Amino acid sequence: MVGFVGRWISNALRLGLSLALALAAMQLPALAHQYAAALLQIAEDGRRDIEQRKAAARSFYPTVGEADEAAIAALRPVEPSNAQALEASIARIHSLRSAYDRLEATQPLLRPILALLEVIEDHTGDQRAILQTAVETHSPQVLLSTASAVYGVAGLLMGSFIAEVVVSIARAFVPRRSRENPFAI
Repeated sequence: MVGFVGRWISNALRLGLSLALALAAMQLPALAHQYAAALLQIAEDGRRDIEQRKAAARSFYPTVGEADEAAIAALRPVEPSNAQALEASIARIHSLRSAYDRLEATQPLLRPILALLEVIEDHTGDQRAILQTAVETHSPQVLLSTASAVYGVAGLLMGSFIAEVVVSIARAFVPRRSRENPFAI
């Protein structure tokens, strides 16, 4: 009876862990898509804010040009702190838009990996904050796409491997009955 329960638990662990990791891995393409959409939205909002700030500067200083660099150059002698803030905003928006463009240019299968690399290489912390918000607001979903299927299979394999390791370790700690006397305790 103990052998039956032990086999049942080990099989349930193998199946449960495999399916759990498969479903978790299938979330990665959807999460990468949500992250890319957030990058685009924040970059576009930032660009609108920059354009409004440049228009406001033009109302006070007619020499402020249309181009970003011209606006910064015109503001620097009269309002250096505003020029510096505008320059920082432009750099931030350029960084977010570049990250979005790189994600969109990548094949869907590689987007989750590239998104993770982008966050790791981000020195300002902006992309990390965007990813954290995307993770916090993500609602689990199963997308039927090639990327989610590939990640699902990878998760299934990883889950079955981890479950097999756990079961093997557990078996190492359970004393085995002697084959000579199968009814001995």
